[in-house]
Formats: sequence, C-alpha cells, structure tokens
Amino acid sequence: MFFNVEPKNKYIYVKGRGVAGKQIVFPTWVPGSYFIREQEKNVVMLRGASLVSKNKYFLTDDEFEYVYSAISKDQRETISTVDYIFINPVSVFPYQDLNEEYCISLKLPNNWVVHTTLKEIGKFTYCARNYDEFADSPIQASPKLNLIKVTEFHSISTVNNVNELEKLSKVLNFLDSSLSIENKDKQSYIFFFRRSDVNFGGIEHENSSAIVVPWNREDLLWLFAHEYVHKWNVKRLKPRELMRIDYERENYTELLWFAEGVTDYLAFLSLVLSKVIDTQQGLKSISNILSNLTYPGIKRMSLAESSKLTWIKLYKRDDNFLNIGVSYYDLGFVVGLLMDLKIRENSDNHYDIYSMFKALYLRFKETGYTYSDIRNVAEEYGVDFLDELVYKRDPPIFKHLSKYVEVEFVDRGKPYIGIRLEVNKITFVEDGSPADNAGLFPGDEIIAVNGVKGANIQEGQSLDLLIIRDGVVKHFEVLPGSNPGHTVKIKTNGGVFEEVFGKGEGVSDKKLI
Repeated sequence: MFFNVEPKNKYIYVKGRGVAGKQIVFPTWVPGSYFIREQEKNVVMLRGASLVSKNKYFLTDDEFEYVYSAISKDQRETISTVDYIFINPVSVFPYQDLNEEYCISLKLPNNWVVHTTLKEIGKFTYCARNYDEFADSPIQASPKLNLIKVTEFHSISTVNNVNELEKLSKVLNFLDSSLSIENKDKQSYIFFFRRSDVNFGGIEHENSSAIVVPWNREDLLWLFAHEYVHKWNVKRLKPRELMRIDYERENYTELLWFAEGVTDYLAFLSLVLSKVIDTQQGLKSISNILSNLTYPGIKRMSLAESSKLTWIKLYKRDDNFLNIGVSYYDLGFVVGLLMDLKIRENSDNHYDIYSMFKALYLRFKETGYTYSDIRNVAEEYGVDFLDELVYKRDPPIFKHLSKYVEVEFVDRGKPYIGIRLEVNKITFVEDGSPADNAGLFPGDEIIAVNGVKGANIQEGQSLDLLIIRDGVVKHFEVLPGSNPGHTVKIKTNGGVFEEVFGKGEGVSDKKLI
C-alpha cells in the first residue's frame, strides 16, 4: 500500500492506494502499550471506502482519502502542529495484506528535517518491507529537528536539548557489551525524544524508541536504558504469545513481568555497573520499588495475574490500585534482582542475569519463550524459586531478599492513618487503615484539620477532619492506628549484594500519612 501524507495543524490528510474490492483494517491495538487505544476513532473517511465496522472499511476504489485528527502528545499515537509532527504509523495507517510493502510520502516544506528508521527511497518518501516493519517505525519531522550523536551507533532525534550524553554513552556501550549476540546488534538506533508538559514515558520499537517526558523529569538515564534493553527483550526475544501480533484485539501473556519488569532491572543494573549512579541512589531506588510492594494489592494478585490482567488493571489503574493489584514492573524488577543475586551467588560472580538472558535468547529467539522456558534456563543457573514468586499471591520476596541485605520497615508500628495526599486532596486510602475505617475516600478534599483551615496533618494525632466530597462538606473523626510498615530501608552487610551495589543503605521516600 502507498500513502501520500499532508500534515496540517491538528490533522493529517492521507491519500491511500490499495486494492479495490477488499477491506482495509485500522489497528485498534498499538503494540508495546497494553490496552486497546481505538486509534481508528480519529479517522474521518472522505472517499473511496464504505464503513464495515468501527475499524474496517471496504474499498470501492483503488484510491481512497481520509483525514486523521492528530492532537495527541502521547508518542504511542500521533501529533501534527505547524512546526512539528510525530507519527506512530500503527495509529494512523490501515493494512490489507500484512506481508506486502508499505510506503509513505510526506508533503513537507524543503526546510523540514525528517528522522525515521524506514528506508528512504526518495525525497520525504520511505518504505517498509511489510506492515509489521512499517508499524514499528516512527516518523518525526520539524524544521528545528536535530540528530544528536551519542555513540557510533546511537543517536537522539529531538527538538530539545539533552543532558548527560557522556553518561548515556557509557550505559549504552555497557548494554551492548552485556547483551549483544548478533551482527545486527551494530545497526543504527534512534531515540525519538521530546519534552512536554505531560509524562508519557517511553515505548519500544525494533531499531528505535520514542520518549516523551515533562521538563522536570530527572531519571532519564534509566528510562533510556529501559527502552534500549527492549531492543533485545520484547522486540527480538518475545513471549510466545506475542510472536504473531494481532492488531485488532488484546494479546494476552502471563510473562510481562519478564518482558517489562526484568527489562527494568536489566536497565537499572546497567546504570549501577557503568557507574553513572552512586550507591546511595541505587539503594534508594530499590527501596522505593520495595515500598510499592508493601500494600494490600500484592496479597490479591499474583505476578502472572498482573501480566495477564494489565489490559484492564495496571494500564487503567485508578486511585485504589495499590489495594487490589500489583505492578509487574515493580514485582518483576524484584524477581529480576533476586534471580541475579542467586545466579551470582551460585557461580561465585562468574555469571549474572545477563548471562541467563543471553542463554534464553539463543534458544528461543525464533520460537518465543514460555514460562517453562524461563524457569528451565534459570534453574540451570541455580534459580529454584520462580514458581512461588510468579504464581503465588503475597510472594515471599522479603524473605528471599533478607538473605542478601538487611531489610527494615522503619515506620512499622508507628502511628498512622493510612492516606496519601497531593496538596490537600486524598489520592489513596489503604484498606483496613484508620482512614478507611473512618470512611475517608479517594478524591476527598481536606479543608480543615482539628478546626484549623489549611493545617497540616501531624503524625500520631487524633484528627477531626472537614472534607468536601461531591460538593458537600462532611465531618470525620480519625484515630491513628499502627502502621503495618511501608517505608523500606535496606542496608548492605557484605556478600554478593554489596559486591554489586556497593556498601551503604537506602530508605524509600514515598510516604503514607
């Protein structure tokens, strides 16, 4: 199929060529983002096709035209302004035969710069061998666009400035040396990067990734590393269920804890071992992740369930999520950490989790992997605890971790009421806490504490609260109770943990009042 594209402010006008008498299909799923985005909602068909269903049209002519509403700042989708465009092709363009060639020609002023991993065949004209490759190749363009070289093979496409390039270079080189197996690992790789007023994080592609973060986000090295690890884990080595993409519905797997959570650990470990973060930063980061795993949700959802239910749980999380679910990013990270420590311990530090990953990659890159494949390879490296961590609710992660590092819940037993606040609005109420028992609710706005407007809540005091809920002023009395323990402190005590992360301690800074 061929698409002539004319970007306008807020819109993209598309003239397509296909085969008359057949359907075209607009994807409803954007791979790498685990909920159905329904991007076909942005399509207004103009001519050459008749509507069959929400995302399908029957071509009445070989040529068809439509306009696409392009106002999303999310890099999983598409935006078009007077001086900038970002196109995620899977969100904009339909397919007929997934295996045919797909090409796009952009109508842009001559002073515009275009960056994409698609093959250039002419001025502002690019092609892919099939739809999967086309869908996985973002396009970024602007007259102000720059390509910042990080290493020989890595560049950043951006209209903004990027700091810490030297540190990023160290991280990328470390990951290449730790994970590279094939000659194609030396292919060029682009980070499409943009600052915004929202935090959309990143999304992986075959030879690139797209990142949109707010101006005050600081942990960019970890995010860049995470997306880069996806070059191997997810894009080349995949859960077996994701080997053949279905663009029209949920693609279920129990293995996102490995695809995402372990990816996050591999990325984090690269920052530690390339020495771009210090011991205190590293230990604090681990403590913050552990703190997220101290809430009731971990007792109500296993890691495998979290992976499979992400379409309706994690990706659509609300203010009650920590009570009913667990993140496969956080728990998967900890499982990766425990696997790494066990492998190092069993091999006297001759092998690590990168070694295990490469073994898995070499065996299952063609077929995709199952849980049994992960477990079997891990067992070869001495890891014998995966079943209970992956399939058991309330897995004994702290029991396993305490073999390697001192773990303390520094607020356990101290007075608390069990809420999180943003300014004066309640954003979370822990199940079974004094606040929960008193009847406080997420979204309640506190207007007075013990008769004083704007007063801060002091730990340990009895509270007489005036709140606004649904426009109505309500009164609640809350008596402090005993904190079950959410502030996590880890302290090294020698051994393999200290050899990897250094000597020190870290305390989580995510507070529950």
